[in-house]
Amino acid sequence: MAILKNEPKCFELEKFVPNLRDALTAAPLDLSKMVRAAVPVKDSNHLPAKVPSGMDRHEVLLTDGKAACAWRVESLQSLFRGTQQPPPLGNYPQAYDDSLFLLELHALEISLIWGDRRDTEMEEIYSFLRRRPDGKSLGFVHDCMWQAAALMLATRPLSQGEFEVIVNRLERSCRTFAMGPSSRNYIAALRSTIGGA
Repeated sequence: MAILKNEPKCFELEKFVPNLRDALTAAPLDLSKMVRAAVPVKDSNHLPAKVPSGMDRHEVLLTDGKAACAWRVESLQSLFRGTQQPPPLGNYPQAYDDSLFLLELHALEISLIWGDRRDTEMEEIYSFLRRRPDGKSLGFVHDCMWQAAALMLATRPLSQGEFEVIVNRLERSCRTFAMGPSSRNYIAALRSTIGGA
């Protein structure tokens, strides 16, 4: 797990969607800790870890670092709540900081396990999540980020428009950091701002 700098408090149970609250009743997690969508690996003693085959992105295993909770997600679209309009582009209130943090934390942890992801790969994943939230899988990293997006949407009331603005900001960050098809500057920037090994 990443060593975090300035970890914000991200979870308030009353904001969770009902089926996640139900799952947590059966298998409670410490919501004062950073809850993550666990990244499954075949051999945790070997890094970079081997990617498991046949991952079902709809079966999300959440963890607080000690305990785990299984949660089933049918779609990202089913998690959109309300019709709140996002602020104009370029104006991101602090209300979205924890949502951005949650997604970027997952991107950083995936990179810690499987090596830094390319800027263009992450840009493509964020773009696809924004344009086609429940579209066909682009691969294992996309599925992991889909689960991270599900956790974000299930733990805070966000409309589809707000989700699109959040993911678009991350997409733009990747594009800004990209220096070519093999650059990995976005993850390097996350490591310096969020922290990590």
